[in-house]
Amino acid sequence: LTLDHDAFRSDVGALGKKLEKNQGEDDVKHLKKICLWSNACAVMGLATMWFPIGSVMNVFSVLMLSLWTMSRWTTIAHHTGHGGYNKADETGFFNSRGFAQGTLFKRTTQWFDWMLPEAWNIEHNNLHHYRLGEQDDPDLVERNLDFVRSLKAPMALKYGIVAFLACTWKWFYYSPNTYKELKIMERKKSGLPVTKEMGPSDAFTLKAFADRYIPGMDVTVWYSFREFMTKVAGPYLAIHFFLMPLPCLLISTVAYTNAVATLFLADVLTNIHSFIIIATNHAGSDLYKFDEGCKPNSATFYMRQVVSSANFRTGGDMNDFWHGWLNYQIEHHVWPNLSALSYQKAQPELKAICDKHGVPYVQESVWVRLKK
Repeated sequence: LTLDHDAFRSDVGALGKKLEKNQGEDDVKHLKKICLWSNACAVMGLATMWFPIGSVMNVFSVLMLSLWTMSRWTTIAHHTGHGGYNKADETGFFNSRGFAQGTLFKRTTQWFDWMLPEAWNIEHNNLHHYRLGEQDDPDLVERNLDFVRSLKAPMALKYGIVAFLACTWKWFYYSPNTYKELKIMERKKSGLPVTKEMGPSDAFTLKAFADRYIPGMDVTVWYSFREFMTKVAGPYLAIHFFLMPLPCLLISTVAYTNAVATLFLADVLTNIHSFIIIATNHAGSDLYKFDEGCKPNSATFYMRQVVSSANFRTGGDMNDFWHGWLNYQIEHHVWPNLSALSYQKAQPELKAICDKHGVPYVQESVWVRLKK
């Protein structure tokens, strides 16, 4: 690839500035519409979660609750956390410096999930986006799943491991790993050492708490399991799965049990859904990986963001809602701090720029990406 770096950087940078400049009231209205859709999923799912497991209404409830959880994260919290509405929202509600952060009340009412918002902002917004496809990228799929590829076991077992991770990845991997990055940042601020031997780039999962007791396993435990449950996963586990369905006891004990089971089934589904739309547009033999970093917003940076990402089918709010707006992964990686509406506007223009400069722009069905 022979690339005119200056021209490519100028075209991409100019488009980003134009999109950001034109953001305003329409972007906030659009986000509020997505919030309305997400809340509607919540209402429908919560109202039907007490029906018998396996019934048609139970299946409907699982789907609605799953969509509620996913959309609240991937579309609402995601773009808000990146600052996509900091200037457009005059009320300051959808602001990256406070949304779902600071108190348990804000976390439970604005974005409640397995991940601690403050930890996710560090891991995702800073480390992943500006080290995309590098060895220091905490979400480098190929590195994090290398143990599966190198495992001397039947292929069926390997697929089984991936299936388990798809069903559990948010609480088994993502929640503890994002909190690890927050603890590493705190260590550095306190002047405590973070050495290569400590494995700061290694994925930190719940398995690490057991591995530490296995002879010969060299594992750095960045925090205690008690701290993790108290500050990160515990509140979500207790409130979302056991306290929230308590009103179902007014119907019957069986209704409450059904509701709890439904919430856990919805969690499995939302794990699978988010795994499919996140892992698959970050990995594949047609996406590039890099050994070293580069300067943000340089021509090299823009090119890397494009060739290390893949888009799914784009266009239309309903289609994008089901994709969690992650079908605009290329545009999001190039300009992390734009609104969901801006990515819809940006997609055809950025693709045209890439075609003009000969930069590979990968866009395929989510199912094609899953196979890859």
